[in-house]
Amino acid sequence: MSSFFLSYIYIKRKIMKNLFEISSEEKNRILGLHESATKNQYLISEQNKLRGPGVKDVTDTTTTSYSKDISDFFPSGQYESEKVKNLISSVKPKIEEFIKKNGGKKFIVNIDAGESQVTNPKGFETKGSLALARANSVKQYFEEIFPDLIKNGTFVFKIPTDVSQVKIGETPYKRGDDKNDERYRAEQFVKFIIRGLGKITKTKQICNWDFKKIKGQGDSNTDYKTTEEFVSGKGNLSLGSGRIPDRMVVVDNKGTITQDTGYVATGAETRPYSEFKLVPLYIANLTKLNGSKSVSGNNLIKIKANNYADLLSKILVNPKSTTYKDQATINFTEVGDGLSALKDLCNNGVKEFIGYTIVNQDTVTIPFDTSKGDTKVIVYSPIGKTSYSIKGSC
Repeated sequence: MSSFFLSYIYIKRKIMKNLFEISSEEKNRILGLHESATKNQYLISEQNKLRGPGVKDVTDTTTTSYSKDISDFFPSGQYESEKVKNLISSVKPKIEEFIKKNGGKKFIVNIDAGESQVTNPKGFETKGSLALARANSVKQYFEEIFPDLIKNGTFVFKIPTDVSQVKIGETPYKRGDDKNDERYRAEQFVKFIIRGLGKITKTKQICNWDFKKIKGQGDSNTDYKTTEEFVSGKGNLSLGSGRIPDRMVVVDNKGTITQDTGYVATGAETRPYSEFKLVPLYIANLTKLNGSKSVSGNNLIKIKANNYADLLSKILVNPKSTTYKDQATINFTEVGDGLSALKDLCNNGVKEFIGYTIVNQDTVTIPFDTSKGDTKVIVYSPIGKTSYSIKGSC
């Protein structure tokens, strides 16, 4: 019941009971307050729609199941049934709809069968053989109706493969007993259960998407990815990487890179060492990964050098420097260890080194457009425990 209607009832009751008199101005003021609140709630709702759903949830696991006892679908003493085949055919549209909507990747079909102690017809003298034949018929019907799903491994069967796996009833039977007794009928069964699992990917809406990664570092098992998100819409993605360089790319549904920042450091502290244009250790670590998925592409900064001295001349602010106070007094690891690693690379014949771009602004921006095939944003972070942010805007 709306707040507007409740207010109306309240006012009416007060007037009817003559508990006090309320002026028309006061009545209008109360109604106006509720009307304003209703409008505000509507505006908030509309703003939430514009922000887009799915900011936190990336994937959603869904399940479906269908079970049927088909014991009565088989004529007495027979193992084939057109009724069973038609029933399975009727399930097909439901399975296809689930796959379409929920990305169903696997369906497990459990087929169970059992027999009573009632004597089987000729040809099925071995106890359990008729039930086994019926279970195999059900599987065959599935194979005829779902050939593609079975071929690609979507349908997996759990079915008795031997009479020892068929359940045999315990109710005693002797000639002359009523074969249609409910106790026997309950033990003569064939049933199947289909259980499907789907995993649908929910996309982030680019408008007002705000993401932060704190102390993230990728590893070789994930190609040094620290973010991999499905995104939808049209707008811009801005990466604020800080002084440790990260790389943000946009890929299409084939995995092809459509946008690439290259490795980039952003913000006021992008040059922590006054004597070096770029941090030596960062260059060394990126170079060691040159040619891998995380360090490949046309937007990477490449530094050509014939030897160690040539490389130093290209990364030093003053190419003629021979001693570096940064190495000893500021950060030995990023400078001293970095220079040692670069010298080793040079001695091993490496002549191409991977650098990065310094951007004095807080962020670097690339476009994103679902209508042009863009589907996903990836951030590579092979250097240190980086922190960065991504913001989407439209």
